[in-house]
Amino acid sequence: MLNYRKKILVAVDGSAVSDKAVYEAVWMAGCGQGAFPNRVVAVFTKVAYATDYFDKLPTGSNPVIAENDDRWQEVVEQIFLVAKKLASENNVLLETKVMFGDPATSIVKVAKDLDVDVIVIGSTGKGMVARTLLGSVSSEVLNHAPCSVYLVKA
Repeated sequence: MLNYRKKILVAVDGSAVSDKAVYEAVWMAGCGQGAFPNRVVAVFTKVAYATDYFDKLPTGSNPVIAENDDRWQEVVEQIFLVAKKLASENNVLLETKVMFGDPATSIVKVAKDLDVDVIVIGSTGKGMVARTLLGSVSSEVLNHAPCSVYLVKA
């Protein structure tokens, strides 16, 4: 079998489902450690309608105001913490990206721009009614992705 480098994109948001997706992505990347190491790209999207990501930090009460705020940097570090730890422990190349806007659109754009081989994304399994009313990032990615999509169930 031809062994070549694979690019794996994993969507992260700091949730438990996201951490599970990161675990799967790093495991996938670690399986093919050969002459051409695989690479994982972890993507976090700051959505326009969310002004406060402070719940990602262990303590505090002030909202995150801007991307250049020190607290915002702490949020970003917390969100990528599991990805960095798992990639380091498994000798997997990791790149992190922070995007702004709609999560599904951002994930698909990065996948196209980087020509990734597979997208790994968590799915909470909301159900048909909730998915119809609220939308689902994983459903949108699945329907618009330029590559294979690996859904990780909650």
